Amino acid sequence: MFPLLVGGRDEVIIAAASGRHLKRGDIVLYARKDGTHVLHRIHHVKNSMYYMLGDAQTWIEGPIREEEVLAVVMELIRKEKTIRCSERGYRFISELWLLVRPIRPQIIKTVLHRPFLSKFLKILLEPRGNS
Repeated sequence: MFPLLVGGRDEVIIAAASGRHLKRGDIVLYARKDGTHVLHRIHHVKNSMYYMLGDAQTWIEGPIREEEVLAVVMELIRKEKTIRCSERGYRFISELWLLVRPIRPQIIKTVLHRPFLSKFLKILLEPRGNS
């Protein structure tokens, strides 16, 4: 889920997906047919099937059946601060990241090689306070 979630830095709090109305932008844990467990964002829902997108991916995975979705991320923990996935600011950044899917590789490459852009992105994604 890089760059919005970083392994070793960020943690997630999950809840069972069963009985929840999942929508575009939600981060879910699901099981692929080969048994691999994956944490991806929902790109869209069509005919009760989910189509997933990892934050560093440009291709959409799916369809994923409802019973393959095991959990939904409720909160992120970054630098001992909690970010609720339902917060407007986080939803805005998530939606923006979904919209730029075709040019993600260029964005990631540019940000990683331009320290000032990397700092700007960190400011945007920095938790504002403990919720």
